[in-house]
Amino acid sequence: MTFVITEPCIDTTDQSCVSVCPVDCIHFEEGKDRILYINPTDCIDCGACQPACPVSAIFPEAEVPAASQRFTAINELWYADPAAARAQVGGEAAVPAPAAAAAAPSSAAPAAAAARPAAAPAAAAVPAAPQAAVAQVSAGHAPPAHQPLSPAGFVWFVLFAGVFVLMFVVPGPPVLHFGSVSIGLVMAALLPIDVILGVMFIASQVRELHGFAATHERRLGGWRSLRAEIRRNEESRRYLLAETVQQIARERFAFPNAEYPDLRTYVNLPEPTLALEPRGSGDKLFPDILTVSYPGNRPVAVVQVETRETVTRDQATNVWAQLENQDAPVYLYVPAGMLARAKDYAGSAGMKRVKFRTWRWTPNGMLVRED
Repeated sequence: MTFVITEPCIDTTDQSCVSVCPVDCIHFEEGKDRILYINPTDCIDCGACQPACPVSAIFPEAEVPAASQRFTAINELWYADPAAARAQVGGEAAVPAPAAAAAAPSSAAPAAAAARPAAAPAAAAVPAAPQAAVAQVSAGHAPPAHQPLSPAGFVWFVLFAGVFVLMFVVPGPPVLHFGSVSIGLVMAALLPIDVILGVMFIASQVRELHGFAATHERRLGGWRSLRAEIRRNEESRRYLLAETVQQIARERFAFPNAEYPDLRTYVNLPEPTLALEPRGSGDKLFPDILTVSYPGNRPVAVVQVETRETVTRDQATNVWAQLENQDAPVYLYVPAGMLARAKDYAGSAGMKRVKFRTWRWTPNGMLVRED
């Protein structure tokens, strides 16, 4: 038996069901479909999608209302002939009016969240919540410009190359013979030194080469690439983000409690409550979750949660790096499967005080893993 998506989903296309599906069997094409579809072949009948649907559009196959029976066949048809399925639903999705699109940026979401879709600077949304309280921190550091060769690496390389050349220019009197090859006294004495210099050069470049490599996109195997990208609309993404942030705050940052009565946790979604202000900058930043010691509002944990659409290089530069400070670590929660990419982006932004976590929704709730 499978589950079936019916007419209440039409022109809603909320993707909460997609987020909780453990086998990724719910799909649609944004801009073309007015409804989501469940693949009856891949569905394992777990039932996770039914309670997640905000419009109660999902039913077990045996319990589909009589007036909606046709959607059982429509769901299956979409995976064989999408155009025919769309025709039975009632055409393709309507294009949103320009006024509706223009109204989206007026949301009062905090800066760190509002910057995600367009990767705008983190301070862009600060005026939306001037009433929020402020926690001051020492400013972080500016992202470094990664170079293929660091200053220390350059010094070690010059020494290595100089000793290497010297061994052949002035080999010294022969002391070892290997057939027709002779090794001079100077060469034998300098060879171990040159090996050590070479090792020091490589060691000095590890961090720099990692940072330089992080500025380039990873090459993914062809099997990882979808033929058609399936994206949720912005309203669904924000709904999923808010639910995820609230759950992480409840499970991981439930302060104050009996063990830590002096800690307070503030959640900046859906409305900003506590800003992070680097001393002397005047900027107000709104991480998704902020834990502070009370009284004094001294930050002890800065938490940023991302969805798959917002794990980008621009997000790392304009949001993550701006949240880094000298007083509290930044905890970055990214969707499962995107940890390596997030580390690359954070490295290219010059972040050092960052701790990574991955999250995913399962039928039994949220699963968080520490790096």
